[in-house]
Amino acid sequence: MTPHAARRRTWLSLCSLGLLTLAGCATPRPKSASATAFWSGRLALQLDSTPPQNWSASFELQGSAEQGEMTLLSPIGTTLARLSWTPQEALLEQGQDKIKSRNLRSLSQRLTGTDLPIAALFAWLAGQAADAPGWQVDLSAHAEGRLTARRSSPSPEAVLRILLDR
Repeated sequence: MTPHAARRRTWLSLCSLGLLTLAGCATPRPKSASATAFWSGRLALQLDSTPPQNWSASFELQGSAEQGEMTLLSPIGTTLARLSWTPQEALLEQGQDKIKSRNLRSLSQRLTGTDLPIAALFAWLAGQAADAPGWQVDLSAHAEGRLTARRSSPSPEAVLRILLDR
């Protein structure tokens, strides 16, 4: 074997080993309560408040409106917040802070600055129109993995945009 061929073979072996190592470090997608009830993607929320508030994050949502979990992630994949709920209670975790409530609504408001329609969100992500007081959803781009929901009341007005991973 020539020195060039030996170096090439060593290089290919190292690259293969590196790829296998990276694949072994990959984080598996969490198992959901229902095999069909898992979504991930990006969401952006705009609040027409004083001053206006805008934020976006990657998200993972699993479970159902009755029992589930939403995780918000930074662009590099670190957990910003986790909101979990059962029929008995809801829990918001942000770093070391853990806040329990009997009311999912109050924790979603604390997390986002507004009352997100979590129950309707599950239907919207499945491509189904669902009523949420004050909210109007546009599912016309659902087949492309996008949806937009606007809330006109109560104040402040809000726009929620979601782009699903495909």
